[in-house]
Amino acid sequence: MKIFSITGWSGSGKTTLITRLIKHFKLKNKKVIVVKGAPHKYYVEPESTDTFKFLEAGADEVCLAAAKEMLTMRSITSKQEVFGILETRYADCDILLIEGLRRDDIPLIEVFDSTQNKTLKFPIEALIAVVSDKPVTNTIPNFNRNDIAEITHFMEDYNG
Repeated sequence: MKIFSITGWSGSGKTTLITRLIKHFKLKNKKVIVVKGAPHKYYVEPESTDTFKFLEAGADEVCLAAAKEMLTMRSITSKQEVFGILETRYADCDILLIEGLRRDDIPLIEVFDSTQNKTLKFPIEALIAVVSDKPVTNTIPNFNRNDIAEITHFMEDYNG
């Protein structure tokens, strides 16, 4: 399994990039899992729903099944616990993309939009690559946001 954390300022194009990466990896028959971290306390289900009540009662995991999708919810004690769950549960996936969570040993790719008049969110030393509308640095790989095939190739070959 290859794991990458996608970072960047709000509005920089992270979701667009991740969506395009998913589509490209799926064309290559890759199993892709995406995790979106929420920065604050967040309930998928309102407090009055059955699924919320099941979690509050102590269920280890609750699944909500709809016509064409299933949502799995689990109580956790910390955001760091998420990484252990992901590595165990999705060990058979090819690509795991994480947005909104990071851990120092997970390669970090920053999405950057020069029109936002900001600097990079993370120092260059913390990043393995930058995806941007124009080159940002010459010390790590820079990809144009439209070069999806090159970005996915880089990710598949990355062994840092």
